[in-house]
Amino acid sequence: METFLLTIQQTASLLAIIFIGYFFKKKKIINADGQKMLAGLLVNLFSPAYAISNLSSTLSTDKLVEYLVYLLVCAVLTVFLIFIGMPMANTFGRTKLQKNILKYAFTFGNIGYFGYPLLQAVYPELLPAYIIFCIPMNIAIATYGYAVLTEKVSNEPLEGIKDIKKSNVFKRAFLSLPFIGTVIGIIIGLLPITLPKVISGTLSTLGSCQGATAMLLTGAVLANVPFKQLFSAWKPYFFGFIRLVIIPLIVIAILVIINLCGVHGDLFKGVAVLSIIASAMPIGMNVVVYPESAGLDSTEGAKTCFISYVLAVAFMPLVFMLMETITNGFV
Repeated sequence: METFLLTIQQTASLLAIIFIGYFFKKKKIINADGQKMLAGLLVNLFSPAYAISNLSSTLSTDKLVEYLVYLLVCAVLTVFLIFIGMPMANTFGRTKLQKNILKYAFTFGNIGYFGYPLLQAVYPELLPAYIIFCIPMNIAIATYGYAVLTEKVSNEPLEGIKDIKKSNVFKRAFLSLPFIGTVIGIIIGLLPITLPKVISGTLSTLGSCQGATAMLLTGAVLANVPFKQLFSAWKPYFFGFIRLVIIPLIVIAILVIINLCGVHGDLFKGVAVLSIIASAMPIGMNVVVYPESAGLDSTEGAKTCFISYVLAVAFMPLVFMLMETITNGFV
């Protein structure tokens, strides 16, 4: 029951900020230029600061050795989610832009903006391990995710579209500030140095702005859609259900099969719990942030993202309770 209530509280808080962004855009407190400014701040300042702050303060050479198995498992999990997300996106997406949004949505949950505060509230003892576990996934988000969501494509049906060369997009991804911030955070964490308090404090303050700003931006984008239409379309519910229920159930099923094949112990239980948590998060806010920063239409991503948080109120506590029940038998 405590897990259920804490998850609802965290999700409701995020939804409230989205509605504030929606109201501010409707009242023209946030205008089109304001949207672009929020997106620019997120990609070029808050996101890299967040990565540097979290990774430099959490990672170390000792922890790298201690959690090496976690890193390897997360890397495998990330590749697996990418490869199951691609055919699912190609099946359910109608346009190239929608397919790209779904490739991200089915692969990456909101492991950072939503995941870190949620674990701090629900499973605080797991948070340091979870941050390190998610490093490979964060690298994939800042590269593959950025490349997919900033690809310059039309929102028209696929017939007749000439795609740009993906190599250019991936080149920009590896030069993006979110990726550079991730690399810098890893390097500082592994080096025997401590950032001066004025620098670490500044990065922490800037990084803490990321979650609320992303949700305000999502609300502002949604203000372009009539309020009733936010809840009337069935596809965002379907996509949200896949993200919150189907994908974590696939991960749970694979873990159960591995356990039945004779893999047991505390280490396996640890990576199993973190794998399920990382795969069960609602759709990441970057389906709004990255396209918006590239001047693309992020309305489709915002609607799908928003509904996934509405559904998370009901489904995430159930997935977490199922996770606890199943993983308790892994030791």
